[in-house]
This record gives sequence, structure tokens and C-alpha cells, in this order.
Amino acid sequence: MTDVITTPATANDADETVGDCRHERHDFAPVVAALHAFERATGRRGLPLSGWEVDTLGVAPPVALARRLGAIRAQPHGYTYGRDFGEARARAAACLSQGMRVAGAAIGADQVAILQNSSQGLLLALTALRERGVRRVVIAAPVYYAAVAACQHLGLVVALVPAADFVTGALDVARLATAARRPCSALLLTNPAYSVGVEYGAAQLRALFAALPASVPVLLDETRLGLHWTDDAPWYPFDYPPQTIILRSPSKIFLLNGMKMSVLVASTGCIVAVERAGDALLGSVPANSEAVALAYIAAWERWLGELRDRRVGPMRAWRRDLVASQRANLAAWLPSIASWGARVAPVDSGPYALVALPQPAPLLSSVAYARDRGILLMTADYFFHQHPAWQGFRLNTLVGCPISSEEQML
Repeated sequence: MTDVITTPATANDADETVGDCRHERHDFAPVVAALHAFERATGRRGLPLSGWEVDTLGVAPPVALARRLGAIRAQPHGYTYGRDFGEARARAAACLSQGMRVAGAAIGADQVAILQNSSQGLLLALTALRERGVRRVVIAAPVYYAAVAACQHLGLVVALVPAADFVTGALDVARLATAARRPCSALLLTNPAYSVGVEYGAAQLRALFAALPASVPVLLDETRLGLHWTDDAPWYPFDYPPQTIILRSPSKIFLLNGMKMSVLVASTGCIVAVERAGDALLGSVPANSEAVALAYIAAWERWLGELRDRRVGPMRAWRRDLVASQRANLAAWLPSIASWGARVAPVDSGPYALVALPQPAPLLSSVAYARDRGILLMTADYFFHQHPAWQGFRLNTLVGCPISSEEQML
């Protein structure tokens, strides 16, 4: 496994009171390799207990979106750049402005960047922050490993602040605010809490922003925002401070991995820096990329139109069916989970739930479970979420309860 190193550290970092990610594993490749070895040796398909596969019967993207993406013509000789996606930027801005404001104003096209995926969004947003003088990123755990890896490769010091509560993922607002007051700092927050299944609502975010110095940039990684279990809306209404950068990825929400799209919302100056960095670090994109982006934006527009018209059309029906499937899968799991003496996070959003086991318990090994039982298991250390009294793993609520000996895995 590869260690995440929070370098470059200086003597001034020795008194950090926040979590240390210096020895946390973040390379999941050995687990995937072990799972493939199990499948070759046994002929049995692995169980994606906490993985990213979506192959359960009844789970599918919205029909109209899948058809529109499937009809987009490949253009092998054509290329373009994200800064030229004028129509996509304008429509995304108008769409997101239905519920979102930045410093009290509607979002403009010059405040939007269209990107290919969320990892690009994290890399480019952090690059833009570094150009603005940020040298240290305070990260609320749990968090997606790519954010920590991007900071490492950009030479940014990482200060991890654990959640105030392991099971619920509740924000430790006081510690986050204290850590963010250090000079040249920015704050990164994943919402919904990564792999926990809990969404930070508007009230929690208002409390966090109120505690932070107004000058601190905040990067909100909302890649998986949009599948709240009780609210049909694709996002919460909010007025963000001007220093906020918001990353959203409809391809994640709509369960499509082959043709992706992400949107970054930030100040005009930040978007210019993001696009300049994108040209240098990522280069051009396929000529049909704007058509892909417009397909996702159209799905968002239909979703918001159904809410505006107060009707349950194909988009809201799709969301409700998907959530109902996730609820049923989680309910099927609960008896086994209870028999392990474990707790489950109070899921209200997204495709994952945190299963927490009290210490001491048999140490969970992702590689061993993949190699010996064909179970794809992502433990809490992969999303920088550790606790001296608990260990845990993420449960994919898109996957139903396993059978036979796999129920006794713990």
C-alpha cells in the first residue's frame, strides 16, 4: 500500500492539533487485484459490498438521459476546450441558480466551468487556490482520497480534522474554524459526508460558514449530492459566501461511468485560473464533450421542471424508485449488521452507509476479504475516517443482502 504523506511539513506544523493522515493507506489497487484473482480462481463473481459497481437488477440511469448520451456521435478527429462550452456554461448557470446564490446573486456563465469528472475538478480547484496563495488545506474527514492525493502532489500541507462523531459524521465546527485560521489556509468539505450516508444541510453549513473567517476559501466537494432519501430536490437552497468553490457531478448521481461530466462553480477569477490550469495540465477534450454536458444539464432541467410544476414525472419517479431500492437493500442488511454488534450511520443521502464496529473486533482487511471471499470491502481508513473506539466500512446500498457464508464475514 502507498502511504499518504502530508508534506511539505515545516517546523510550524509540529503543533497541529488536527488529525494526521501521514500513515493512511489510499491505494485501493491491491484490493481490486485480489478480487480479480478470486474470480479467476473460483469462477465466482465478487460481491461489490462497498464498491462502486452498479449491476443490481432494477438499478439504472434515467431512460431519457441514457438514450440521449447513447445517441451522441463520436468524433475521433475533433477536439475542443472546456472554456469554449458557451451553451453548456450558460444553461448550467441558469439551472443551478434555481436554488443557489453566491453572495446573494444568481450564478453567471462566467462563474461555471464544465469538466470531464470530479477528480479533474478537485485537482484544478486546488491548483487555482494554490495560485491564489493557499499553502495549507484543512480537510474535514471523512473525505475522498483523491482530494488528499491532489494536495500532496501540489505540495500543499494537509491538516485533517476528524468528524465530531464517527457514526454520524457530524462536523467539528470549532476545530475546523480554529484550523482554518492559520495563515494561507483553505477548507475542503465533502457533502454528503464521504461514504457515511449523511448530508450536511443548509443549517449546518450556515453554522460552519459563520464560524470561519470571511477570507478563508471553502471548496465544497458535492460530487454525490442529489440523491437525498427524503427530499426530491437535486440540491438544497443556499446562498454561498463569495470565497466558495462548489463541485457537483451529475454523472455520479445518474449512475453513469462511461460518459462523465462535472460542474465547478466559483468566482470569475477562480474559473479563469481553473481553465488556464486545465489547458496546461489536461489539454483538450473530445469534440462531443459539450453535447455530453448538455445531456446531463437537460436531465437537471427536467428534474427542476417537475418540481416547479409540482408533478412526479420521469425524473422524480426515477429518484424515488432508486431510493426505495436502496432503503430495501439496507433493511435486508440490518439483521446481519445487528448480529455483528455494529451500528449503521443514519443514512439520509447517497448510495453508501457507514457500518461501525466497536473496538476491539477482528481487524478488517480489504485485501484479505477480496482474496479469500471475493468481497469488495472499503474500510474507513480509505476515507481517512478513524476512531480509537470504532472501525468501520462503507456499505453499498445499491447492493442487496448477500447469502450463505458471506453473511458471517464479520
